[in-house]
Amino acid sequence: MPDLILTRIFDEEALSVKVLRKANNSPWSLLLIVCTIMALPAILLAWSAAQGKLGVNPLDVVTRVPGYWSLFLLLIALFIAPLRFACVEIARATHCAYGKRQSDWNFLIRLRRPIGLASYFYALFHVTVYAALSLDFNWADFQEELLTKPFIAFGVITFVMLTPLAITSTNGWMKRLKRNWKYLHNTIYLAALFAVSHFYLLSKPGVTTYRNFALVLVALFIFRAIKQWQKSFPPQDAIDGTVPERPPRPNSVLK
Repeated sequence: MPDLILTRIFDEEALSVKVLRKANNSPWSLLLIVCTIMALPAILLAWSAAQGKLGVNPLDVVTRVPGYWSLFLLLIALFIAPLRFACVEIARATHCAYGKRQSDWNFLIRLRRPIGLASYFYALFHVTVYAALSLDFNWADFQEELLTKPFIAFGVITFVMLTPLAITSTNGWMKRLKRNWKYLHNTIYLAALFAVSHFYLLSKPGVTTYRNFALVLVALFIFRAIKQWQKSFPPQDAIDGTVPERPPRPNSVLK
């Protein structure tokens, strides 16, 4: 029964397939929608602040909310690759007419850059609010907290690691750095580890949200390890007869 439902959803004439194709063919429209959605937490926070509805501890709310969304969006950006892989495998397993090729889901990959940048800007806001309102830009107080509060150190390391990734996220930097660009941007997994550790250490007892984020990150690390292991094998033709994304070369491995 689930196979039949999925087959109908991904039938060539289905509305869902038309939407997916539209997303692939009109990236700017999709980007506008996604950016609008990602801006909503900041807009709602600003509106609540203007209305004086931030609760009994507004400083804590203004600091934590951007940090939460920064981490959330960072994990979403990392989750796109497994999501794309899962969509392809489901389409192949259920013999759907559309979705069997990775290129059918290219619009997901296009979303990684804006989502990653949105994560960085929320992190920048998070750090700025902390420095301005909690520390009053006092360097001595910052040094003291850095040495006495481990979660501050983890947060600073995370922000420092994310900064070059945001700066070099453009196509121009990709061309300048060439292969080194990929090596640099793979450090996002390490940055995510520090980010989860930062919020896990400062979370209050009984709050399980950041523990769930840690579990998601562990799953992402496992997925990446499996994909790296699979790269050591030559590409194989799909069982369902679909054409591979790139024709395999003799005695080569999938790059």
